[in-house]
Amino acid sequence: MKKRVVCLLVSLTLLIACIPSVSAYYNVSTWAQEAVDSMYGLGFLPESLKNADMGKNITRGQMCQMAVLVYNQLMGTPGVGPDSTKHFTDTSDPAINYAFEQGIVGGYGDGTFKPNDPLTRQDFFKITYNLMATAYWYPSDVTLDSLERFSDVSAVSSYALEATRVMVSIGVVQGSDGKLEPKSCTTNEQAILMFFRAYLYMCNWINAQTEQTKNVQILAKGYYGISTWAILEVQEMQQRGMIPSCLDNCDMSKPISRAQMCAIAVLAYNKATGQNYTAKGGGYFTDSNDPAVNAAYELGIVGGVGNGKFLPHATLTREEFFKIMANFMKVIGYPREDARSVTLSSYQDGSRVSSWAQAPTRLMVYIGAVRGDGKNLNPKGNTQIQEAIAVFLRCYKYTISWKNDHPNGEDQSTLIEDLVSFARSFEGYPYVYGGNGPNSFDCSGFVLYVYKHFGYSFSRGAQDQYRDGVPVSYNELLPGDLVFFTSYTGCNSSNSSFRSITHVGLYLGDGYFIHAANPSRGVVIDKLTGGYYLNHFWGACRIITE
Repeated sequence: MKKRVVCLLVSLTLLIACIPSVSAYYNVSTWAQEAVDSMYGLGFLPESLKNADMGKNITRGQMCQMAVLVYNQLMGTPGVGPDSTKHFTDTSDPAINYAFEQGIVGGYGDGTFKPNDPLTRQDFFKITYNLMATAYWYPSDVTLDSLERFSDVSAVSSYALEATRVMVSIGVVQGSDGKLEPKSCTTNEQAILMFFRAYLYMCNWINAQTEQTKNVQILAKGYYGISTWAILEVQEMQQRGMIPSCLDNCDMSKPISRAQMCAIAVLAYNKATGQNYTAKGGGYFTDSNDPAVNAAYELGIVGGVGNGKFLPHATLTREEFFKIMANFMKVIGYPREDARSVTLSSYQDGSRVSSWAQAPTRLMVYIGAVRGDGKNLNPKGNTQIQEAIAVFLRCYKYTISWKNDHPNGEDQSTLIEDLVSFARSFEGYPYVYGGNGPNSFDCSGFVLYVYKHFGYSFSRGAQDQYRDGVPVSYNELLPGDLVFFTSYTGCNSSNSSFRSITHVGLYLGDGYFIHAANPSRGVVIDKLTGGYYLNHFWGACRIITE
């Protein structure tokens, strides 16, 4: 298939995930431009701020609207909930009522909220503090700084003192000329910049908590020596029951043995096929009668080393492991044994791959099971236990996805089918703002990474990605299409300014799409045919048109 390569726009900074194509807001100071653009691209600016003078003061109502958008993204909770409850006598804004119900804001003693009043800086500090607390973050996680360096600290009201101290300690508030100015009004750009800092802090905190939880769970199983990049996949393999007991309490940075690899292979085979395969015979090797070795041999996943030996305790080179993985994929139903579109010479040590290992190595690179640093394959090096576990999982998930698309066992696959299978293999990976892969992603970084793996490059931001493809309607969707969403209800595909796009995913077919959703959910598969995402569907485009 001939590739249509669209232009790659190099972002000035990888942290800008979604730069708007047209900025309707104006009068933005240089120091706030990046934050305002980023918040706009993320869909965190309410409609009331999309055409605003950024030098004007933000109102209490606008702050609530922005807080709800950020809260929902962090927590993975769509919409603003039912708006039948009215908590204040002077407003029925559902965002204000929802923010009150979540404990993000409060009103005045006379039952009013005063939504059109300007927001003081200390009220901003308090609202941001409340929002972070609703996301299960507490200041006990932070070493609090003293406020004594600010000359006007005594002007901070008692109700806002702790919130102010926390905001200063985590870098959301930096002060100006040694002052906090707590009673001063907060301009739109000041509020957006400080909220952006708070959002990035929360993203990092949520991911850190997730990683800590994974570490605790992994350590509880007795594994150690696990690299950060491998924790996610080791945990998933353990949860799937695909780590054999022979690896209990092991150092996962050590090389895997041939027998240990057989034990993983048999468990993965049983998981993929729904069987409980056990060796039907034995005596195949003079130096091992391990049931897992015998079973892997009978299945055609491994062979001996000659002279009737298997060398169960010997370690595996990476190219030997690649060959075994290709055998494993074939045994569980994947027909392809090579991927000639992959050029091993693009790796610095590609020429070191043995002739018998070149086809399986190309296949491992093609399906994304072998990622590395893109420069070296290290074919003669040892395969660590954690590497073997991670690659087994990637091969397993890719093949299962491919088999689901080929229920009749067809022996051919299209580029799009391979691309969809590759995308599915990242389900469960973490969301990180600005993440470009391979271990974490944001929404536009994820779809770009998937397509770049197959040689297609396009823009980094979601709004520009729509313009890089050929628009297609909802009823024309095909697997591989990019699907776009807005923070607000209703399809806006007729809006030629592209300003309403805030999120992007990759359509899988049958009404489902995969996307890097948010810090709470990571990369997930969701249904497009109903509920939140259908109501917020913006449009779609096709990247591969030939």
